[in-house]
Amino acid sequence: MNVYLGLMLLALVIRIGKSVFFHFDSGLNEWYIHIGLLACVAIGPMCFYFVRSQISGNKQFDYRSLLHLLPLLFLTVFAVFFVSYDQNRELWSGPIVRGIYYFWGFYTFLAAGLVIRKRYWLKERFEDDVWTQGVVLGVLFVWFAYFTSSFTSYLTGAFTFTFLVYLLGGLLINQLRKKPAGRSAKSVKGQSMPASEAKRMKGKLSQLMEQDERYKDPSLTMPVLAKELGTTPHQFSQFINDHLNQNFSQFINAHRITAAREMLLNAPHLTVEAIGFDCGFNSPSTFHTAFKKATGMTPAAFRKQSLVSSDL
Repeated sequence: MNVYLGLMLLALVIRIGKSVFFHFDSGLNEWYIHIGLLACVAIGPMCFYFVRSQISGNKQFDYRSLLHLLPLLFLTVFAVFFVSYDQNRELWSGPIVRGIYYFWGFYTFLAAGLVIRKRYWLKERFEDDVWTQGVVLGVLFVWFAYFTSSFTSYLTGAFTFTFLVYLLGGLLINQLRKKPAGRSAKSVKGQSMPASEAKRMKGKLSQLMEQDERYKDPSLTMPVLAKELGTTPHQFSQFINDHLNQNFSQFINAHRITAAREMLLNAPHLTVEAIGFDCGFNSPSTFHTAFKKATGMTPAAFRKQSLVSSDL
């Protein structure tokens, strides 16, 4: 599950729910209105980070992305301590809402730009690219519906969101139907990756990971590594799925965890945080989460247990 997609959809649901309730009850409590409006601030940034994670293949949540929600915090403080929606509806329904929509649209167009650059300018495919394009297109439609609601209808956004749900549902069903068919077709027609190519890729990948230690680059992405292997991102994704039974994030993190375990044992002069960065993790929290998921304990606990065992 992509956390960014989940947060984006949650924000959309809150915003749409507010519109529906307000349409049928104009006397809705002001805090419901506040929550609905403020949810819009999260839609754009989460859409942008969702697309970025899809393109890079790294689905781990980056807590630094929350910095893009600082306007949400400022608006919340403004509503609580200075001027609420109920105190000045013209201010909130005018300049503030317009600013929120500009903020939402800015990040959504950035997300669309990432897709266009990757898929149509560089002509490189990435995992679930059709699904990702559907998400961005749907969010753009919803944003446009709200941005122009003063000229159309207040419920246009809700109707557009319904279209988004059907669109994503259709894409998902189509994707699920294609996967089994694609695999059976490969087994029947013998169109899976040739053994010689898989062997070449495995040897080259081993060199890049074990000798060149490419996993230590925190900005390493699947397309970059695929290019170094002399293959396409799609073929590389197929290789690690079919031959290694992992996705890209799992594959890279496995090497990073292995290196971290060795450093935790053999480099006592380094802090846990320094080891995490040296092994390619872009934040201590990401290192902590990945290490605990792989070993069942935190890096600090692993080092402490190892030191105790060596003293016995």
